[in-house]
Amino acid sequence: MLDKLKNYAEHYENEVRDISNQLRDEMMPELSRELFDEYEITGNRLRYEEGYFKRREFLSTFGLASVIWHKKEDIEKLEYVIKGICSEECWALSAHVKRLENPNWRMTIDLTASETGHTLAHLYTLLKDELSEETKECIRKEVFRRILTPFMSAKAPAYGWEDATNNWNAVCCGNIGSTAIYLLEDGPEKDAFLERIRYAIETYYLAGFGEDGVCEEGLGYWVYGFMNMVVFAMDQRLYNPTYDMMALKKVEKIAHFQEMCYFSHGRTISFSDGSSNGEYPIGLTCCLANLYKDIRFPDPIYARGFSGDRCWNWNELYTGWYWTKNYLEDVEKKIVEEPKPLLEEGTDFLKDAQWCILRGKDNTALVAKGGNNDEPHNHNDVGSFLYLADGEALLEDLGSGEYTKKYFSDERYEIFCTRGKGHNMPIIGGVDQKAGSKYRADAFERKDENTILISFAKAYDVSGVDTVLREISFEKETGSFTVRDHVVCDADVPVFENLVTRYPVTVHTGQDHKNKVVIHGERHKLVIAFGEAAGAVLVTKEPHVNHEAQDELVNRISWEVLHNEQNADCKMYFYLEQPDK
Repeated sequence: MLDKLKNYAEHYENEVRDISNQLRDEMMPELSRELFDEYEITGNRLRYEEGYFKRREFLSTFGLASVIWHKKEDIEKLEYVIKGICSEECWALSAHVKRLENPNWRMTIDLTASETGHTLAHLYTLLKDELSEETKECIRKEVFRRILTPFMSAKAPAYGWEDATNNWNAVCCGNIGSTAIYLLEDGPEKDAFLERIRYAIETYYLAGFGEDGVCEEGLGYWVYGFMNMVVFAMDQRLYNPTYDMMALKKVEKIAHFQEMCYFSHGRTISFSDGSSNGEYPIGLTCCLANLYKDIRFPDPIYARGFSGDRCWNWNELYTGWYWTKNYLEDVEKKIVEEPKPLLEEGTDFLKDAQWCILRGKDNTALVAKGGNNDEPHNHNDVGSFLYLADGEALLEDLGSGEYTKKYFSDERYEIFCTRGKGHNMPIIGGVDQKAGSKYRADAFERKDENTILISFAKAYDVSGVDTVLREISFEKETGSFTVRDHVVCDADVPVFENLVTRYPVTVHTGQDHKNKVVIHGERHKLVIAFGEAAGAVLVTKEPHVNHEAQDELVNRISWEVLHNEQNADCKMYFYLEQPDK
């Protein structure tokens, strides 16, 4: 593990140098009003963001190259880039601007505007003796005009994110707080500014986590929000060592969330708008390992490299170099322990979020959730689960779809990956679960080390349904598991089982293979056997547009559970076999 981490750090610097050499003779793309308008007209945000984030690639690349090597050619290119960034009409993304409602829309402070201000302020501080006076004055003028002055002039909570309990709070407040530390003169005004930032983060952002430390928005949003909060907390601690947000017990609990979400082959929990193939921020992980005991590292081959973030977020890219370097130096000096790998087996029962993570031998894992249908970046998925075997998501949680205007509108739950049919859970009464906090699990219990019980009739807005119970039992030795669904409902209420996978599916209807479905992974087959009280199995190809805007066809497996008086019961047994040669 330590050697892999050293190799990562060496490769990281090489990548900074390679990309800076590639970009040196390129011009930054222009941001046209036509592209900015496209989101309002068509709902597409990716074409404008492609150019916007390409410009941030220039900024972060030449910024970090200048900080690492202090070469004149990098500084000169950086100054050209900074001039271009400071001349942009608006630092916010088009999807976050409301021009019809806000005549001052150019000064919108969103995630990327706060990041841009912080990046420029941090480079101002790190390269103060090397940047020209003209460049430094440009930075100060634009950062104060667009970020610091509007924020200081508005009474708290002046922005929707200032009292939010999600990643927006941590990103915007964290970046603005660090910007103030860099650019505001010491004194009462600065102290009051930082007190306002700390209050917003501690009172609201941290309240978005239960005591179990789970980020219900998903692992990617944990990275995004927590990363920016930690950067501010470390800057705050350096500015005033008597106040240390990282010493809060809840923050330490949140710090361990990442390691619970990773599995073999870099697979991750993809609930809500998460990703099933997350790349982790090694700089943040190194910082946390320097602060807390028993922080565990996913394999560094699954760490995000310098070019791995399409948004080119400065905080992640800078700390990927700086915090990793510091950690390796402290390991060498024996100030901290060497990096520890993930635990291979075990159970994490996360009561507040209603998640249960079960890890078995041979890289098998089952993750189930209860919760409610008003979670951040919500999907209507109470009672769902996913199953992994040796890096293959044989039963899938699709995670995030493409971010469009529709995706964040009242039509959100018409999209396959956010609705009930896009998850591994029953469809009752012919309709999906509904969105809203009242549609929830009313019980999420751990019966023993490897068995959980979920009661979630409240997630369905269907008359004539009294009880929906799901019991999941996992066998850690074999990776097999059993799902028992018990529904008490009127006889005219249809109940269908529903499973989702990206892998090929075959249905066996012969006499010797009655009621068997096989999901064909590359390394394993997952066989699903179930009782006779079932209708015909139907496999449909469902269109899905993933987060990268790529079209996919996903297999949805369904069958009707036949009623016995008022009960509809289905017991499914899932077990692995070797794939066909």
